[in-house]
Amino acid sequence: MDRTQLATSALSWPGRGHSFLARKGGQGFYPGGGACLGARETVPGRMIVFVATERFIKLGGHLRQSLPEDLRRRFTTLSYEELLFERAGPIGHYIFTDFDRLTRYEMESVMRFVRALLEAAPQARILNHPLRALERTALLRALFEAGINDFDVVRIDLGEKPKRYPAFIRSEDGYGGPETELFHDEAGFDRALAELAAKGLPTKGRIAVGYAAEASPDGWFRKYGCFNVDGEIVPYHVHRQKHWVVKALAPGEVRAPGRRRSRPDDLVAEEHAYVVANPHREQLERAFAVAGIDYGRADYGVVNGRVQIYEINTNPNYSGRGRKGEVKPLQAERRRILDAKFEAVLRRIDGVPLPSGRVYFVEERPRVHRIHVPRSRLPVSLLRRGLDFFRRPKMAVVPPAGGR
Repeated sequence: MDRTQLATSALSWPGRGHSFLARKGGQGFYPGGGACLGARETVPGRMIVFVATERFIKLGGHLRQSLPEDLRRRFTTLSYEELLFERAGPIGHYIFTDFDRLTRYEMESVMRFVRALLEAAPQARILNHPLRALERTALLRALFEAGINDFDVVRIDLGEKPKRYPAFIRSEDGYGGPETELFHDEAGFDRALAELAAKGLPTKGRIAVGYAAEASPDGWFRKYGCFNVDGEIVPYHVHRQKHWVVKALAPGEVRAPGRRRSRPDDLVAEEHAYVVANPHREQLERAFAVAGIDYGRADYGVVNGRVQIYEINTNPNYSGRGRKGEVKPLQAERRRILDAKFEAVLRRIDGVPLPSGRVYFVEERPRVHRIHVPRSRLPVSLLRRGLDFFRRPKMAVVPPAGGR
């Protein structure tokens, strides 16, 4: 197919940190149903794109606010709704998140974009590659089989029962936590199933997870949170409770105006020491490698001296230098350490040169369901989609073997 020249104006979107359109340049065709619009010479530090569902895209915004101004201008957020609605995205280094909130069809369409992006810019960094990152059930099973976790997981809609007890039932996706009390044998498991049915809760999408928690000598159950940012293990927080289900707010913590937390001094000191020491780095490096997750936060406990991973959240909240309000000196020091580590990794990624432009991809067919419209950014998304329509190459799409 002949190559043509595109001449498009560069329109900036204030506050988003990237241009609407490609600038002058050539058009390249790539196998796999993708085309690069306006790709030109490589220039360093073009863009880091954080992708999440529209409902949770604000968490990427929190991360962006934690960055210094110069890096913030080259860090942008993009919802899956925008990406799939426009069927195009800017060339950049990508951080994909929120896989558990996507349908199978949406995941396949995202992979179409990833293939087109890597064909247009092979040097682009992909954090959390959709084909490699494991979600909750597959993750827990892989960690168990790798000998990292001592507990297993089973899908209850398949009629499977836990091989070890105690255990509990929870939903496979979401963040609601345990939906049953601990059960200690098969009879207790059957009662838990009956209670779910009585509440009108189906077994589809629910799993039985082995119990793995241990109170410290001081009587507290502790849950640690640690980030992986492109191979850099960054300890983040420590939560504690007297109950084995550890939530963010511990007894003695209160929500102040502006949703600031006031944490006990001893917990602040413990959390600071944890961030400085990074005591479980090697175990977590191995766990993230098994998970295929390059960006996310592992929530875990320590049982009998062994790290036990409860989940890895690919779209966790991160609040750094952008947070307002008074903080204690150790909290401020902890924040400086975290911000410096995040900044160093993102600058390293940002320094890899890329061509500028937008990448178009052909969505999966047949459509399994309608693509969701990006409601909060619809006017801008419609504009980009319309302009791409006139500049998009006409392509002959070859159906799969055996297709019509």
